[in-house]
Amino acid sequence: MNVVLRRIRNWLDVPSDDPDDARRRKLLNIILAGFIVLCILLLLTLLIWLQFTKPSNEWSADEKILFWSTAGLLLTSILLFVANRLVRGWSASGLFIVFMIIGISFADQPEQLVTGRSLFLFTIPIFLASMLLPSWTAFIAALLDMAILAILARQLQNFPLSSLFPTYIGLAFISLLAWLSARGVEISLRDLRRLNIELDQRVADRTRELSASLARERIEAGRSIAILESITDGVIVFDIHGKAIVVNPATTQLLNLPRDQVINSSISDLTRSKGLDANNRSILGDLLTNPGQQPASYRLHWGKKTFSVSSAQVFDTEETPIGTVAIFRDYTHEAEIEKMKDTILATVSHELRTPLNAILGHVEMLKEAVYGPINERQARASERVISNTHRLLDIVSDLLDQAQIQAGKMSLKIHPFKPNDLLDNVLGLMFKTAADKHLALTGEIEPELPEILIGDLRRLQQILVNLVNNALKFTEKGSVHIRLFCPDRKHWAMEVQDTGMGIPEDEQEHIFDPFRQVDNSMTRKYAGFGLGLSIVNQLVALMGGDVAVKSTVGVGSVFTVTFPIVQTGGIQHE
Repeated sequence: MNVVLRRIRNWLDVPSDDPDDARRRKLLNIILAGFIVLCILLLLTLLIWLQFTKPSNEWSADEKILFWSTAGLLLTSILLFVANRLVRGWSASGLFIVFMIIGISFADQPEQLVTGRSLFLFTIPIFLASMLLPSWTAFIAALLDMAILAILARQLQNFPLSSLFPTYIGLAFISLLAWLSARGVEISLRDLRRLNIELDQRVADRTRELSASLARERIEAGRSIAILESITDGVIVFDIHGKAIVVNPATTQLLNLPRDQVINSSISDLTRSKGLDANNRSILGDLLTNPGQQPASYRLHWGKKTFSVSSAQVFDTEETPIGTVAIFRDYTHEAEIEKMKDTILATVSHELRTPLNAILGHVEMLKEAVYGPINERQARASERVISNTHRLLDIVSDLLDQAQIQAGKMSLKIHPFKPNDLLDNVLGLMFKTAADKHLALTGEIEPELPEILIGDLRRLQQILVNLVNNALKFTEKGSVHIRLFCPDRKHWAMEVQDTGMGIPEDEQEHIFDPFRQVDNSMTRKYAGFGLGLSIVNQLVALMGGDVAVKSTVGVGSVFTVTFPIVQTGGIQHE
């Protein structure tokens, strides 16, 4: 059935470069095919009826006219069908309209065609002309109808031609309606074809753009893969379900695992590796499952190696998380060097304390004239030796504290203490240093601060002394003010404000780094290793606090250290 329908459709279609010509000629083929089928059925019906009713030599004149006219119409339709498929343009359609008008003029008696039942037949060529030919040919068909009606009217006796005016007006109105309808269809089809051309052009342009974009994506993907394959750090990409989907060769070498064991494995499978202990297993799991809530990188031990592991979420173009990327960097060599450095630093710092304390003791005995009287110059020299020895002891203490913190051996002794004692101790220790520089050193405790706090008084005093000492060191005139207060109900804070030289904005993020000082002509003249603020920052972090700085060059600085208020019932005293 489909094959038959496809063949019929092929016969009706007319190949043409002009879409309007193809549409009109196909429509004419459909009409002619209908005429051909109708004529064949009519001839068959007439032959069958006459065969059973009378012999062929007894056919009446009307029956013969009907038979031969039907046969003529069939032959004409076939010829027009063939011509329409072979000849381009309007020729077949024009002949069809002319033959139809002529055929209608013989379809009935003249009086019936002019004023009777068959007058409506003359409207058919008008509509067919608007459909099969350009829309304006509807008026041509109407003029031909009018001419035929005038000829037929002359054959009638006592029929004035003026009686045809209403018919002419009706035919003119019908031709106008047919023209308007066909013209609207032509305009709509033309606009539709123009839109189709524009749409095809847009599709072609978009296709070229997508092809170019796909080519660029492939190039970028190739570059990314080449870069990923060449870097020495291990890279694992997990999808949103925690499944490893990308692994570079360096990963398998660093982790000493076959690629098949890493690719398509889950985060939990990776954390169950034999090289991880329970603590490092937990750290790695937190880093990979909650990358946004963990530090940017973390060191962990994997067998005999030390890795610096960092993780980050991967987002799509709509900022929706689609996975996690983890980077493993071999930190074994650096970790061994740091461990060696911390060991040497702690050993040297500890060994320096004994001779320095001995020097300090003997110089103080000389100053006090234990071994006999000394003159004024000897006393001043003794004071300078004592001062520089104290400075060396402070540096050694800072080095030892730094080494203990880095080695994780710093312990806190938590006890209740009074903020008044903390402030008085610091003011007492730093008063002489401030007086020697002619600076005002003041302190205050705001009334909302609790009378008893929980913490390591010795380390808190060390933090505050370091901050005050730093403020006094870089303040030439003015004052240094200490304030203890509560920024909110759950925290208490220590604030040190000075009127010193200030810190440039681009240096503020580095002032807490070990062995770092603001590098300019005014700060380099002050002694020190740059460990004071680093130790402050590490001690504050060890106590669960936070340190912040606000500074303006030429105006001064404000250091604020904030701690959580610990309830007495939750503390275990040492």
